[in-house]
Amino acid sequence: MKRRRMQIDLRSEDELTLERARRALGTEGDSDTGRALLALFARISAAIDQGSVVSFLPGDDPRAVDAVPDITSALRPESRYRFLTHVPHPWRKQLSIKGHRITAGQLVASMEANNWTIDEAASQLALDALAIAEAVDYVARNRSLVEAEAAEEWRRAEPHVTHRAPAHR
Repeated sequence: MKRRRMQIDLRSEDELTLERARRALGTEGDSDTGRALLALFARISAAIDQGSVVSFLPGDDPRAVDAVPDITSALRPESRYRFLTHVPHPWRKQLSIKGHRITAGQLVASMEANNWTIDEAASQLALDALAIAEAVDYVARNRSLVEAEAAEEWRRAEPHVTHRAPAHR
């Protein structure tokens, strides 16, 4: 197969779109991202050729069918989980347990610190075992994000920690 090289002058908004596509598609360079976008366009074009239409419905509409779930889960990771959600926060990006003020990383760290199984954590924290399992799965898939946010929490807390020597008796 003959390879062809293209050069495209990107506007700043195009660069932002390309960066978002790179993150969503899990690609590394501009060339890989361009090829992945062309493959996605080919998939959508083939579906249209076969009689499908592209339409936009709210995700919770029962008629909605996700035509590109890999991109949806990359852009909205919470869409793959029933018990995890994004909570607006100035710097934290990881998902939290719906209806609770605990991130998936904090929950899993508690499990690890206490040596709890999923069922033990569900009992101790009064949560559905499926919510715990989702948190464990999420942390396994996003370990670097969870670790980076834990480090940031420690960095922010450090100035507020009082270091005292233990009292002698």
